[in-house]
Amino acid sequence: MLKPQTDIEKPWIRQRLLVPRSDGTLFSKPSLAEVPELAKQNQLRFSESSEPIFFGRSLAEFRTWTRSEILDLAGRYTSSLTGQPSPSTAGDLLFVSGHQPALFHPGVLVKNFAVAELANRTGGVGLNLIVDNDMLSTPTVRLPAGDFCEPTVHTVEFDEPQPPQPWEDATIQNAELFSSFPDRTVQALQPWKIDPLVTEIWPAACVVAKRTKSLVNALTAARCQLERNFGFGNLELPMSQLCDSEPFRWFFCHLVANLPKFRDVHNQVLDQYRSINRIRSQTHPVPGLTEHDGWLEAPFWVWSLDDKQRKRIFVRQLDGQIELSDGKTAFCKLTLNSESDIAAAVDQLATLAKQGLKIRTRALTTTLFARLCLSDLFVHGIGGAKYDEMTDRILSRFYQVSAPAFSTLSATLHLPFEQHFNVTQADVLRLNQLSRDLKFNSDRHLSDGRSTEAISLIEQKRALIVQQQQAKNRTGLSRNERKSHRWENHQRYQRFQKIDRQLVKFTETQQRQLSEEVQLLNQQLAANTVLEDREYSFCLYHAEKLQNFMCQLWEL
Repeated sequence: MLKPQTDIEKPWIRQRLLVPRSDGTLFSKPSLAEVPELAKQNQLRFSESSEPIFFGRSLAEFRTWTRSEILDLAGRYTSSLTGQPSPSTAGDLLFVSGHQPALFHPGVLVKNFAVAELANRTGGVGLNLIVDNDMLSTPTVRLPAGDFCEPTVHTVEFDEPQPPQPWEDATIQNAELFSSFPDRTVQALQPWKIDPLVTEIWPAACVVAKRTKSLVNALTAARCQLERNFGFGNLELPMSQLCDSEPFRWFFCHLVANLPKFRDVHNQVLDQYRSINRIRSQTHPVPGLTEHDGWLEAPFWVWSLDDKQRKRIFVRQLDGQIELSDGKTAFCKLTLNSESDIAAAVDQLATLAKQGLKIRTRALTTTLFARLCLSDLFVHGIGGAKYDEMTDRILSRFYQVSAPAFSTLSATLHLPFEQHFNVTQADVLRLNQLSRDLKFNSDRHLSDGRSTEAISLIEQKRALIVQQQQAKNRTGLSRNERKSHRWENHQRYQRFQKIDRQLVKFTETQQRQLSEEVQLLNQQLAANTVLEDREYSFCLYHAEKLQNFMCQLWEL
């Protein structure tokens, strides 16, 4: 059993990271004002890492090389995407974030603006990693439909559905459908009096779509146009290009050469994470790395141009070689062990890439590489921050370094509907409690003009209450008296029930009105679920509302 390195490892603490719910709210841990100092501390700690880690290279040396190579790639990609000079790749601090290339909601987009502003305030560099090695999602955006009282949600397509495949392999299937997306979106939002900013950014997407046919490039171009319209902008780089870089291949080779140790660390940390967070699922937050007949699972994907189904990579260590398999077929033997020259293995991986074989990170290794080898500070969303509690411990135990701090950001911004219903679940709960009281305590809700029958029933109930209290105060009863006491209690209980049933008819009108009010509140709550949905795409918002929010992050 591998023991935690208590001098460099953070203690386990069960965290509660809650998504903000109110319109125009930001979740930031730590505060944005604290992040630059954390980045400087991370950078200093990394610069002092002189022990050889990556085949004779210290972490400090490896990070310097990685940063130079990756930023060069990002500069060229960003310039080719926007048709403009890329943001500067020179700067002291490097802030990094990342997400899939979907048309996501403002709670995700906030990371891009925060990274750009952090770079601006520190004279650093902002980099967004486009996670195009994840599986392609449905090419649609969700929109409100129906009317204000009973809204529903429907979708508008920006392209035709495609077979399951990673984002990086997806091409635009229907150019006409893609180019008409803004018009159809505007038309769908007209009843809501929303003027979506998609019309301002989609021309950039169409230009790139026509030139490259790449869905990833087109959607990224639209988002980049938005950020530049607001005066922001980061370097951009797809994970597919990062994973084809030489530094990443060094990282990959080091991990698979030491996979027995990494697997032990990974699975131990995973078990502890599940215990701390009381998780029973064997797939959350990630599955364990398996072993079968001497083959160890590595935390990477592999697929090819001919077969775009992502497969897990399995590794078997032989004498002076490491064999790689997709679980069915061995596709490579790397001339590699933990002490060997890395150059031959890196060349072999480059040859595989030229042949159309793609080796890519999984979620945990994406941030593991970004935090350890590249960034001075990584900006997570809430979901990523939760599973990166694992990454912290893996960094400490496998690489024998103290895990760098990271930032967690999320936000909620509602679409600019003219109004919402001022109702909460607490209002429904209050009325349900009142309804129950009307049923069992109708006498409390009768008006002054009560009938003779009602007055008589109320007096009988009050008399029973007095008798009940007197019975509770009786002590020192004999066995026969206790038996009689129980019988009297039962008779009194039955009499209570009968009186309550008789009194209920005097509040029937109130109950009917209350039922109608509860029904209306539930309808309004259901409407608010649609109207206050935080996951509508950023391209549906008024440019002014979105810009005002993103430009005042430090004030929230």
